Amino acid sequence: MKLLFPATISALVATALATPSVTTQEGTVHGGKCSDGKDAVYYKGLPFAEPPVGKLRFEPPKAWSKKYPGGSLNATTRAPACIQFGDEMIPDQKKSEDCLYLDIWAPSKATKDSKLPVKVWVYGGSNTAGGIDYPLFDGCSTADDGAILVSLNYRLGPLGFLTLKSAGIHGNQAIQDILMGLEWVQKSISAFGGDPKKVVLFGQSAGATDVFTVATLPQAPRLMNGAIAESIALPSLVETQTAQKLGASYAKVLDCGVKDKSCLQSKSVADLQKAVGSDSYMDQGLGAISGIGVPNRKTPRFYPHVDGKVVEKNPVTNGVQVPTIIGSNQAEGMMDTLTKYNSEDVIAKLTAADYKTFLEGDFGPATETIQQYYPLSKFMDAVGGQKSLGVLAAIATVLTDAHFKCPGYESAVHSARKNKQVYMYEFTHNNTCAWLDTMPPKALPIFGAAHTAELPYVFGNLYFDFPANHTTCNATQAEYALGKNMMSLWTAMAEHGKPSTDEIRWPEFKITPHGTKTPGMVFDNSTTPGSIDYHACELWAKVNAMLNSSNGTASSTSSSTQASGTSGSGSSGSGSSGTSTPTTSTNGAGTISLLVSNTMVLGMLASVSATFACLGLMY
Repeated sequence: MKLLFPATISALVATALATPSVTTQEGTVHGGKCSDGKDAVYYKGLPFAEPPVGKLRFEPPKAWSKKYPGGSLNATTRAPACIQFGDEMIPDQKKSEDCLYLDIWAPSKATKDSKLPVKVWVYGGSNTAGGIDYPLFDGCSTADDGAILVSLNYRLGPLGFLTLKSAGIHGNQAIQDILMGLEWVQKSISAFGGDPKKVVLFGQSAGATDVFTVATLPQAPRLMNGAIAESIALPSLVETQTAQKLGASYAKVLDCGVKDKSCLQSKSVADLQKAVGSDSYMDQGLGAISGIGVPNRKTPRFYPHVDGKVVEKNPVTNGVQVPTIIGSNQAEGMMDTLTKYNSEDVIAKLTAADYKTFLEGDFGPATETIQQYYPLSKFMDAVGGQKSLGVLAAIATVLTDAHFKCPGYESAVHSARKNKQVYMYEFTHNNTCAWLDTMPPKALPIFGAAHTAELPYVFGNLYFDFPANHTTCNATQAEYALGKNMMSLWTAMAEHGKPSTDEIRWPEFKITPHGTKTPGMVFDNSTTPGSIDYHACELWAKVNAMLNSSNGTASSTSSSTQASGTSGSGSSGSGSSGTSTPTTSTNGAGTISLLVSNTMVLGMLASVSATFACLGLMY
């Protein structure tokens, strides 16, 4: 037997004492310490559900009820990411169907009696890709700021959303994963210093859609104190008929009968992934996922739907059941537009025909109505007559309003009409640093407040080190202050169900005539209570009515008043008249100003065009 010298024993004791640990019902969890001076600890890879494999594939999650092997869990290593079915924000780690794990960050001095506010994060990625272990989502800054952060994995693509009633597969598996994660938080988070009565569920992009869906369910008030939907609060969920058709088409591609669940459960992961790319039904219809898409409820995709069981009612019309923040970024559509048209040569050749092709592919019978409201001539005038840049700005603006800004506004209106508390924001700040490792720093003036731009501030991660690109960048002091404000407001939502602090008062959403001067918070170079212009959303209410009608047409006043909050039919608002121009729209002006402010935009694109093609998006 080898004896240990006293010095060795002392070192081992010191190491043991330095390792953070928490005792739970399942055993002792051993975590790690955050670096870079953060007074915080982390615990990674905690199971909250049984592995959804074999007979549990396509089934609702089953709660984890076991003890950790040997009575303890090494929570310092990453758990697998869920199986990926997209090409956006792919985690650089092992992928597995056994992926229902969560990560936790907490202040280092937190105890079971601390009762700290808890933020539960749901990542984006079109509900087909993404994961919790991404540097931008690191929770050390959140914990250092005094809150608990929990990040949930959830199943993606067909594993998370396949529905096929004939096979006994009811869909919305991912929504149930999130609900089970919230149940775990209620049961176990106090051991890590969190208060189960002070929980906010927040998500971005497709994650925001999932969060909003959960926030409208009857059990939401028991599971959370509030919700936050960052970008895409709720576009049209997939209609049941479309979801069933997609399930049947997907089964056919896999050579399985529509009643044969066991066949679907027997297929390899590679088969499941290949079938997604091979299913031609997913490329059909308006807003199809190929190219630049603004999906509607008839667009085939693996997404939440009203199944009458998990999601019993339409979340938009049902309204949120807890206080909810809804917001979007000023130039959401620019990143997707630049990714689609990803080189100088392509952008330089854009014409009016390309603009019309985009509109027809996404909006069909509403194309003429949209062209009247967003005339290409106005965008061209704003960029000095450069047609290609005008087309670029027009497409980005339409994407911003149709896919991001107005769905959130419509959701807020319906919730407010049911006397639910809603708070709106618009993020308009142009970041100093590139916040994604796939984003060319030189192109920042073009991106502006694009999709995902708010995330570094929400998580307080404003120092960017991308070794693969040999680039580092540190935000300005003003940006750190902006991040501090956003983190504190998100924390206040968890703690009080209201996003206000002693220093910042966030006005509650109110329905205003035609959506103009809507009370909200503007995140620019500072945090400013003010107003947001949603007048364009009258137009998009009418467009949605056209797309959702059985024959693809709608009268000029069919639903514009319903979404805008104005009274009477035949509203005189700018959206329904079709005469307003994007020069008065916040998003339109913002997108145009990005291009106007950079006269060398095409030359800049030439130097970074190769990088645009591999940009990671998070819808």
